[in-house]
Amino acid sequence: MFEEIYRESRHRTVGITMGLSTEELARPVPACPEWTVHQLIAHLAGVAADFASGRVEGSPGEEWTARHVAEREGVPVLDLLEQWNASTELLDKIPGQIAMDAVTHEADLRAAVGRERLPDHPWQTTLTGIVTRYLPDLTVTTEFGVIGTGHVALEVDGYELWRAFFGRRSRKQMEAWHWSEPYPVEKVTFFPPRDTDLTE
Repeated sequence: MFEEIYRESRHRTVGITMGLSTEELARPVPACPEWTVHQLIAHLAGVAADFASGRVEGSPGEEWTARHVAEREGVPVLDLLEQWNASTELLDKIPGQIAMDAVTHEADLRAAVGRERLPDHPWQTTLTGIVTRYLPDLTVTTEFGVIGTGHVALEVDGYELWRAFFGRRSRKQMEAWHWSEPYPVEKVTFFPPRDTDLTE
């Protein structure tokens, strides 16, 4: 599953990136407010390079991701895409961590440059695993079905929950979902909630 998710996401992200103007590459990414589009691509290239070389100490922490950007400052985006491709070819298998990182940042990129939302397959497939593995307290009703058997019921747009899990929604946004009872929303997220709302 992760092999397919990663390689298809990389293909889509490369296709989008190759068509971007200089202005678009310099555009801030709202979901990653300290990065531009160029820096987001630098991070994706850096993740693949680090996993290919075994340089993964500190992942997925802020210092680790910041190094990807710093090491590739000023590198033309086409060179970054070539680096990403070359590193990917060295990977014997695709770890789930980098597959989820790639598809999450594909969603970030699409929102930043005004492209259509991420295709349903990768996020719906992984949301099912996220709920059953990481959110055992919840029974989640989404537009594509019910996931989980927890004692707390949540009705929510599936994509919103998927984005929130990776820290792309604020505490206020999550508290506004339809909960059967009060619930500590920080338990919903792998990365901390945003301080400000993000609407995509």
